[in-house]
Amino acid sequence: MSGTVLDVTDADFDEKVLQSDQLVLAVFRAEWSGPCRALDPVLADVAKEYAGRAVVARLDIDRSPETPPKHDVTAIPTLHVFKGGAKVATRIGPAAKNDVTRLITPHL
Repeated sequence: MSGTVLDVTDADFDEKVLQSDQLVLAVFRAEWSGPCRALDPVLADVAKEYAGRAVVARLDIDRSPETPPKHDVTAIPTLHVFKGGAKVATRIGPAAKNDVTRLITPHL
């Protein structure tokens, strides 16, 4: 799924995010949230631009309620950058594309 946003769930978060051999931008979101929906085109652009270097994954907190508390998610959208299974950066709240790329780039 290189170049596309990967939807993950409680069932596969560890495998697809924490065990990934690539940098992963994990976005915790909800479909009912305007700021989360506004972030979707940004995530699609970032996924295309960073294809082969980073994975963009998103998790719906309503459909997968077990994972967010494990990663200290208390507001949405929350963007965590994982490298080698460790959280290396976080941003909470709405974000423009340049905000997201500034979050990811130092960890590539």
